[in-house]
Amino acid sequence: MMNKKTQRIIVIIVAAALLLSVMLPLLSMFAQASVTQGDIQNIKNELSDIQAQKKDAEARLKAIRNDLSKAKEQVEIIRNQVLLTEQEINASQAMLDEYDRQIADKEQEIAGLEQQEEQQYQEFYQQVRWMEETGGVNYLSILFEANSFADMLDQAMLIGDIMDYSNRIIEQLEATQAELGLARDALASDRADQALVQQELEERKAELEDKRNEAQNLMNQIAATESEYAAEAKELAETEAQVNKQLKDAQTKYAAQLAELERKRQEQAAANGGSATVNMTSGDWYWPLSNRYKISSLFGSRVDPINGRRDNHTGTDIPAPSGTPICAAQDGVVTTVNANKNASSYGYYCIISHGNGYATLYAHQCQVPPVSEGQTVSKGQVIGYVGTTGRSTGNHLHFELRINGVRNDVLKLYPGMTFTSPGGGRINGG
Repeated sequence: MMNKKTQRIIVIIVAAALLLSVMLPLLSMFAQASVTQGDIQNIKNELSDIQAQKKDAEARLKAIRNDLSKAKEQVEIIRNQVLLTEQEINASQAMLDEYDRQIADKEQEIAGLEQQEEQQYQEFYQQVRWMEETGGVNYLSILFEANSFADMLDQAMLIGDIMDYSNRIIEQLEATQAELGLARDALASDRADQALVQQELEERKAELEDKRNEAQNLMNQIAATESEYAAEAKELAETEAQVNKQLKDAQTKYAAQLAELERKRQEQAAANGGSATVNMTSGDWYWPLSNRYKISSLFGSRVDPINGRRDNHTGTDIPAPSGTPICAAQDGVVTTVNANKNASSYGYYCIISHGNGYATLYAHQCQVPPVSEGQTVSKGQVIGYVGTTGRSTGNHLHFELRINGVRNDVLKLYPGMTFTSPGGGRINGG
């Protein structure tokens, strides 16, 4: 007759065989699943990166459009300056033309006076020659052939009057000519000054043209960059839409896979008499921290150690040194691995699905759990290490049980085991 120990071993072997017959199809399906939570998280990370790039591209596009607007304003301002300068140049040229006309008029007047002066000299000479020819005398004969001194004076005065008249006319002509010369010189000086102004205006126009060309080139460059940024923003928006669709498709496919998994599980459960996993009170669960049975915080109502307010604790806290190995409580499939310690109050954690709606969570690990989503794990296998990441006050394992998504007291999985309560007393599992 078999003793109790042998019977217990046989029962365990049979239970394990039944468990494997149920779990292997499920684990196989998980292993073959084409979409995992990790895939979905990767798509989310990619989407987040694209959205960040899109935001940056839109900011750069907004800034470059502002620069383009300023460049256009600058080009318009310089264009107006060029137009005003051209108007000044045209007005200056008109003034130069007027100076040239006035100078030409003065030179024509001077030439006329010079011609008149020449005529006056000729008339004077003709008068003197006439007097000599008609009177039979010359100027010297007046002094020697006059009948009297009075006659000599009369002759001399007549000649003097003629000479004085001619001299006055010539002096007037010369004075007018000199005055016209001064006026002409003044006009020429003014014209020279205006020509300098004209030159400066031309130089200023050339400088403005250079500036306008530079501003136009800059505007063209900014416009080209704006087009590049706009194309980049458009491309990122299109990529964002594509990744959003990928994420939606992946989430839909993952949900379908979970639904199919549950359907298969239900079929296996029916084929095995309605039990698809280890019974909650079977005592077949592995304690995740070897030889560490002290509990620092139980499941249920408690005073939060961080904010001091009473709340509902969703798991069981087991203190242990940092780096203590954490073992899987039961065979299952890893459904979640959080690789971002700041993404959750759990810090680094993983979740293992055991079928029949049972799942266990292992939180506050010191590093990213060394398992991957979709991976099958065995009871007692190391799936992480104790730490204090996330919302934690010290190194410990937050051990959590979920049944069909509802949190339960994980100690109920361990009937017959004794634990040290937070107050130092003894509590029994189960």
